[in-house]
Amino acid sequence: MVAAVAALAVTTGCGGSGGDGKDPQSVVKKARSLAQETLEAVRPAIGSADTSVDGGSWEKCPTEAPGPDRFSYGYGLRLDVPKAASRPVLDAAKAHFVKAGYTLDAPDPNAARVGGKLPQSEWWAGVGVQNESSMFISIGSGCVPMSSDPR
Repeated sequence: MVAAVAALAVTTGCGGSGGDGKDPQSVVKKARSLAQETLEAVRPAIGSADTSVDGGSWEKCPTEAPGPDRFSYGYGLRLDVPKAASRPVLDAAKAHFVKAGYTLDAPDPNAARVGGKLPQSEWWAGVGVQNESSMFISIGSGCVPMSSDPR
């Protein structure tokens, strides 16, 4: 799932500026913070369901211009919420994204998920059904100029 988020982040926005680049730890910290924010927003809908970290991964973005290399970071949480109970969670996530000013993704009839980009940012967040017994929260950084190779 995290690899899919990283791939989505690469395809949804490899913009970035030149300069010295960001510290990899600051990107990881922001991803975790956004995941926690989203989890708190859906917590009333998931109740006491267990959650776990599904991992984080880095992917190098295509080089478009001179300057620091760019990488995207994907981070995910797994929610032990069955698919049959997903609608209130998706509704809570969508309400959170709208309230926070995200630009929502177009609905995908083939995927039970909601997501969008943060205002004036390449960061993406989404909540969706992973399988019959669980859901996910995914965060993607988009392509970010890095101060060093984060892998």
